[in-house]
Amino acid sequence: MTRDKQLAAGALALVLFGGLAVKQFRDDAKLGSKAAQDSALPKFEATEGADKLTVTNGDKSVFVLEKKGDTWMVSKPLSAKGNQANIKQAIDNLKEIKIREQVSSNPDAELLKSYELDASKGVHVVVEQAGKVLVDATFGKSGGRGQLLSIGGKPGIFAATGYSNFLFARDAKGWRDGEIVKFEEFKATGLHYELGDTKLDFTLAGTTWSGTANGKALERFDADKVKDAVRALQTLNADDFGDGKTEVELGLDKPSLLTIDLKDASPIKVAVGGETPSKGRWVKREGAAVATALPSYAIDWVAPEVSKFQKAAPDEAKPKTKH
Repeated sequence: MTRDKQLAAGALALVLFGGLAVKQFRDDAKLGSKAAQDSALPKFEATEGADKLTVTNGDKSVFVLEKKGDTWMVSKPLSAKGNQANIKQAIDNLKEIKIREQVSSNPDAELLKSYELDASKGVHVVVEQAGKVLVDATFGKSGGRGQLLSIGGKPGIFAATGYSNFLFARDAKGWRDGEIVKFEEFKATGLHYELGDTKLDFTLAGTTWSGTANGKALERFDADKVKDAVRALQTLNADDFGDGKTEVELGLDKPSLLTIDLKDASPIKVAVGGETPSKGRWVKREGAAVATALPSYAIDWVAPEVSKFQKAAPDEAKPKTKH
């Protein structure tokens, strides 16, 4: 290679190297700028130790949930024990939210409304601990850019990931404790029903169930059906509440009665009333402040017919032949 060609090749190499260096510098600058932008984005504070959650679902409803000792309570719009699992899930979800970008730095009222971040549509969530605000955010539309939200005290609209809307868009039933009955199956030692003129008693001796109807041994008694009943009754949860309704309206003025005997615990006593609008039954556990609605799929064993505990009669058990 001639000296002139060597010089030309060297010059070309310098140009290429210089171009690559400039590109790398620009890429590094972009990365630095992106990192700076990310660090400037607001972050959600840790919610451990939270003792108050306020959820405002636009202009529809406001729910205030406060921790009393170790128990979450609903304090608005009514006073009731809260659904511990649902409240914890909502607060824990806030830790999963990651703000990815700023969509608008100075939104006007129209833009906030179009993104459903205005007072009539947005889901406003405030979490506090001993009066200190840990989280103050309003959540609006969700789309291709992620979940849109605004942060209290910070101008702008942001896009984030990790938010689960269904955890906050609950109605009153979702925030209230719906537990009616809960016990461990192996602890049940007796079931007793008062069904009008019929009284059914089932007792466990050792590992054997026995059954009587109005004090007499139940014909064609099927002990396995009692086991089915115990399994079905060990967890009963409400799907509605009878606030403001009278016992007459709920059919609880002359109820059927269910008593569940438990080993090493007080019996559970439940009054069973009339039918709910959704074909369930109104029930009220002894000591409860308000009656609750038991869903239709869970009512089979709260006020059953005597036949539910009997084996089929011999003629019923035989398959019918076609002529």
